[in-house]
Amino acid sequence: MQFAYEKMTPSSNRDNSLDKFCHSLGQNWYHIVLVTYKRRRIFQWDITNTIAQEAIEFVCQRHQIEIFAKEVMDNHVHLFVNCPPRLSIRDLIRLIKGGTSFRIRKKYPSLQKFERTWTKGYMYRSLGSVSAEIVEIYINHSNVWHSTD
Repeated sequence: MQFAYEKMTPSSNRDNSLDKFCHSLGQNWYHIVLVTYKRRRIFQWDITNTIAQEAIEFVCQRHQIEIFAKEVMDNHVHLFVNCPPRLSIRDLIRLIKGGTSFRIRKKYPSLQKFERTWTKGYMYRSLGSVSAEIVEIYINHSNVWHSTD
């Protein structure tokens, strides 16, 4: 089994600080898993694996999606990304799936024999520097900290 794993160096610090935008600040880190249609092992060959990696990098760069880590396996892909706040998770997945499918099929035309590249579903999990337990404690005690006494 061949796979490629590459840790990317993010342009912004991954030191758990919040990203600043015009009228907001926050953190949109996601672990995403995309599975090939019918679990076909289309990335088992070096050439398709490389094309998939390049397509992911191109699409993410084009849409200002920061890649922290990526792993292209034979029949699925793991991504750890920082999503711009203007994109919903649904839009993020749509852009990555659609853009990579288009580029992969364009660069490797023999894959056009398959009706699609990706399954309809996907897995995502938001990640951050704070656990759910810490957020719950903060919210439950926030009125104590912010009292006007």
